[in-house]
Amino acid sequence: MKTFKRLIFSALIIGFVSCGQVSANRDPAKKDAFLTTGSNGESIDTTKTLGQRELYDYIISAETVKPNATNGSPFDNLDYDKVIAYDFSGSEEPYPKVIKNGRFVPVITAQQYLSQAQADKILSALSSTSTYGEGTAACFQPHFALVLYKNNKMIHQISICLGCNYLISDIDIPAQLLKKAITELGDEYPLKGFSKKGKNAIRNLCKEINFTYGEEE
Repeated sequence: MKTFKRLIFSALIIGFVSCGQVSANRDPAKKDAFLTTGSNGESIDTTKTLGQRELYDYIISAETVKPNATNGSPFDNLDYDKVIAYDFSGSEEPYPKVIKNGRFVPVITAQQYLSQAQADKILSALSSTSTYGEGTAACFQPHFALVLYKNNKMIHQISICLGCNYLISDIDIPAQLLKKAITELGDEYPLKGFSKKGKNAIRNLCKEINFTYGEEE
């Protein structure tokens, strides 16, 4: 009987400690030293990531731009008034984009709104056939993103991985699909990987806005 009571007491103590640990981890006012993210188990220093409130407030304060019909498809038909670039530690899962299920992912480390000239330049590049035409890797670990907003609400986002050499867009970018390769069996597939010109366009923008992503070793 005494042994049974000791077992019950021990179980209660373990349960109390476990619940306490879970509660502490869910406390939104606290941040762990590191947050493990992505399929590669990368550890992110959460003291350097941006919180939800900071990210949402920044949208409101960002400089506005006007749509430019000369940028090319699909951006020539999109109605947007802000373009913000993000540096983040993305992965195929769980963070393939900076906004997921209506919330910012918790691994964003930098943000910068684009001027009219910067927005036009990068959107024009991304809609150009000369930006694509190379192969891609099988993985996708994006670390750079562009989000277009209208009235402070996201209307379109693009995730970019220079290492994997391609982007994923919420809506199709026709220029990505125009250049094709043919296999020995006669099957076609699009060469949607960035060309040297395409990579340089992304690297140059990152340099302009003081992002370290894309710096060549």
